[in-house]
Amino acid sequence: MRIKLSTFIIALLLTPVHAGLWEKITTIGVRTVVPTSEYLIETPGWNIRVYEWTPADNSNIRCLFAAGSQKGGVACYSINN
Repeated sequence: MRIKLSTFIIALLLTPVHAGLWEKITTIGVRTVVPTSEYLIETPGWNIRVYEWTPADNSNIRCLFAAGSQKGGVACYSINN
């Protein structure tokens, strides 16, 4: 009985369902920032999503994160020019 219970617990812990739980555990205390703007850029076959935000430690810049099907990247620029 003890071996069956141990096997069940190990199998349960190895299931992909716990990926979200692991993310929650490892990010306890990390603040979530809601983007000030988010939108899609219409391009054939790429599905590009863009998120904009102002960093908490520097209100003089704005940052963009663009993510597509293949690649993504971040760029920041000054908003006081």
